[in-house]
Amino acid sequence: MASAGVPGLFPVAVDAYEVENPEYVGAVVLDSARQRWIVRRPRTQEASVRLESEHVILHSFTPGLRARLPFQLPTVVGSADRDGLRTFVYPEIPGEVVDIEELVRRSHVVSPEREPLSTQLGKALATIHTLPIEIVREGDLPTYTAQRCRDRMLAELDRAAGTGKVPAPLLRRWESRLEDPRLWRFRPTVIHGDLSEENLVLDGTRLAAVRGWHDMQVADPAADFAWLMSCPDQDFADAIVEVYTVQLPHTPDPHLLRRAYLHAEFALAQWLVRGTEQGDEATVSEAQAMLRTLERDLRESGALDEPRDADAPAD
Repeated sequence: MASAGVPGLFPVAVDAYEVENPEYVGAVVLDSARQRWIVRRPRTQEASVRLESEHVILHSFTPGLRARLPFQLPTVVGSADRDGLRTFVYPEIPGEVVDIEELVRRSHVVSPEREPLSTQLGKALATIHTLPIEIVREGDLPTYTAQRCRDRMLAELDRAAGTGKVPAPLLRRWESRLEDPRLWRFRPTVIHGDLSEENLVLDGTRLAAVRGWHDMQVADPAADFAWLMSCPDQDFADAIVEVYTVQLPHTPDPHLLRRAYLHAEFALAQWLVRGTEQGDEATVSEAQAMLRTLERDLRESGALDEPRDADAPAD
């Protein structure tokens, strides 16, 4: 598939390429010139649509915009169709993906040659969120106002409640935040849309690249911080947010982190809804277990100061 996607590429070796998402399969191809290439193929039509979207998005980054970024972006150099699914080929960006615990550990490594990893991440987020909105509009990608972001979450909340599988105290907690007008007076920005440690490529203690751009849109910048809300080291998360706010050209959003926590918690309900609609009992069961754990943790921390609801779903 690599040679079909990139004419003139002559593979001489193939290695496994670890892909976190089971909807994709990948490989590392070594060519006759010793260049390494990443080949990604979707397993499903839905995954194929996401790869197509990422292809469009990556091509919308002009050389001038890429030069502004404090990290590299993947570059699509070829593609090929097979069985109605499109495979993409990218030059490999040297580096590795690590879990959030390792991110925290590397952030404590002091080097005179490089800023702390937390500083690099804060600057990266600020750079993404100050990209020109035109890059999204010209790519015909989603653009949402603050009110539209809120309305979409309210609609998703109704879908989650309709499953009958979300603990009632969580539904009330999320509804109260969605009904608080103070939280929804923010400036929509370009966002990555699927930011997590799985989409950060590190070269030692350097942020080498950010990948997984298929959900880029203009929306709530707090969504790009949701992955940090479960960070085991609060100082690491706080340092990223501090650098981010200093880098912004406008007044920082005072409710950014409250919405980030909402996005992080609500992702479990969205996962539950997706599993329910797909008839995936394993996903539904796992999502329910995680929602119950979230309810317990919030109650123990005092964030849920109400008695257990008698109508809450039983285990």
